Amino acid sequence: MALVAELQGRGVAFVYLASWHDPFGDPARYARAVFSAWRLPPEGLLVVFLRGADRRWRVEAELGPSAARLVPSAEWAEILAQARIEANRIQPAGAATNLAERLLELLVSGPRPRVSGRRSWAWAYVLLSVLTLGAMVLLARLFLCPHCLRPLRRRPSFRGILWVCPRCRYTRAGPR
Repeated sequence: MALVAELQGRGVAFVYLASWHDPFGDPARYARAVFSAWRLPPEGLLVVFLRGADRRWRVEAELGPSAARLVPSAEWAEILAQARIEANRIQPAGAATNLAERLLELLVSGPRPRVSGRRSWAWAYVLLSVLTLGAMVLLARLFLCPHCLRPLRRRPSFRGILWVCPRCRYTRAGPR
């Protein structure tokens, strides 16, 4: 209750509903219908937990116009995605509490600046791909026949080790 009161103090009327029956077959439509049927205020935020036929919880939300202006959409989408994951791991009440706590934290701290973490990882993936490709080319050059791409076989000789292709008889002297 204290969490709901704190959210109310920040300008968001938080309400959640857990239901086992969806008359519309669409959780988003159900959330809109409940929001209007309950006549929630413009600062209202309704989070609906619906249990589907597959026994998994689905989570949808409906924000009133005032609440939509207060809650940044990108961060709200992340919070809702986390609630969708948690709803099937813990009880819906626990997922709703965690969602409300994250929402309150977002309202208190404001939207966090976006850090482009994907860009720094992209270079790591490119570098790893180039290194892997280089290693594969080196191994292919050492152990595959350049004519027919068959694996070379190691054969001892008087002059040292020879690498011979069993198909085309390509021969290469080993390293000295």
